[in-house]
Amino acid sequence: MPIGKTEFQTGKLSDVVENDIVSFLKERKEMAFTSQEIMAGVHFETDFSNLETSKLSTYAVADFIALLHEMVRKGTVTNKIVEGQMYFIAGSDALAKCPKCGREVAEPKKTWIMAGRPDKQGLRLTLNIGLFECPTHGTFKTVLNKQRT
Repeated sequence: MPIGKTEFQTGKLSDVVENDIVSFLKERKEMAFTSQEIMAGVHFETDFSNLETSKLSTYAVADFIALLHEMVRKGTVTNKIVEGQMYFIAGSDALAKCPKCGREVAEPKKTWIMAGRPDKQGLRLTLNIGLFECPTHGTFKTVLNKQRT
């Protein structure tokens, strides 16, 4: 069903799915899940019973996985490949610790991506950096994850 331009620009539809994904992962923060397991956990329905619904479901699955990777880019979700399967987990791998007092801070105020120069193989080191605030010592930066791309 088509949506209006105003509704499209507000981004409300993907925000609902993003919130469902984050809620699902945070409720199970000690576990990592595949995209299929997350889809089932947030009740993202697909139907491959006939040709017509299979085509639509294929696009829906691709959109869902693209949304997961966008969430990884933003730092909301972290991904890793384990035994040939890609897994996702809420937030970064660990809490950030203040370098001065060691206090753990859970949520970054801001995150961003920084890419380095290519190495001899042509791969770049991509850093996901978070800005955190310690109540005692103020703000500090921490690398949330590193990937070779």
